[in-house]
Amino acid sequence: MDRIDQSIVELLRENGRASHRAIAEALGLSPRVVSARVDGMIARRELRITAVADLFEAGNDLVLAVGIAVRGRPTLEVADELARLDEVCAVNVVSGEFDLEVLLLSADHETLRDFVSSRLSSIDGIEHLSPALGLELFKFESSWSRF
Repeated sequence: MDRIDQSIVELLRENGRASHRAIAEALGLSPRVVSARVDGMIARRELRITAVADLFEAGNDLVLAVGIAVRGRPTLEVADELARLDEVCAVNVVSGEFDLEVLLLSADHETLRDFVSSRLSSIDGIEHLSPALGLELFKFESSWSRF
């Protein structure tokens, strides 16, 4: 991506519904050039235009990171099962003390407690859970990418 492509992407991040005409005016280009560049970035898989819900505005006020020790079952099988759960928003295979780390979002403590104590702890292969409740979130950005 060159600087013009990066500028187009930045304007789309600010307003995903911006027209090619509006982007062209902002950058001093023609709408046809903007359209061709957007199409090219999509074709090269450098750009994907999607809608992203704001999980916190949707009432998910609690963030829980859970370190998971796996035993008696392949780690990737456990990770795959966790990834299929609607309540789990991220699953990572990690190095260190735990084999996996999951990220959960919840509207309230009761829902979170029930999920961890009932569903999460009953998954075959999970030996130990180490939950850590987020006390203050400084950054959660789903639209981040490297330039």
